[in-house]
Amino acid sequence: MKLLPNILTILRIVLIPFYLYLFLAGNYLMAGIIFSFSALTDFLDGYFARKYQLKTELGRILDPFADKLTIISILLALVFSGIIPRFIAIILLSRELFIFISSIVVYLLGIDCIQPSNIGKVSIFLLYLAIIFRLLGSNHIAMVLFYIVIPLNVISGLDYVLKAIKKLSK
Repeated sequence: MKLLPNILTILRIVLIPFYLYLFLAGNYLMAGIIFSFSALTDFLDGYFARKYQLKTELGRILDPFADKLTIISILLALVFSGIIPRFIAIILLSRELFIFISSIVVYLLGIDCIQPSNIGKVSIFLLYLAIIFRLLGSNHIAMVLFYIVIPLNVISGLDYVLKAIKKLSK
């Protein structure tokens, strides 16, 4: 049971090539289903780790890595396929890449990981929903969600920067 969150996180990484392959093959429905399952594992690993005190050092590093890899891979596929507008992907990818790189720097400096804010969690949840709706063909709902996610994503990115500056100044 102690390894369950880490297994779910590793599963999320393993699923990336599967939904990307299906997506690139034009099977958006199956890609959407597998991506939905991947998104579910993201929430379940955190739930189990917190509820049953199953947090591990590996999970602390692997979970954010899996999150960023998941989001970055599907956003790149969506934008290069012309399925979402470039400006949406640029905003979302910029934040994801910035946080990914700064997380590595913070970790290498020996500073404790910065915990995601509630607005960041809501942003990621809505981003997953937007991507899932887009993959399943509900374009209007997906675009509304993307436009809700953009300001939340920017705000959570700024919150991350402020938390990082605060930790670095200590």
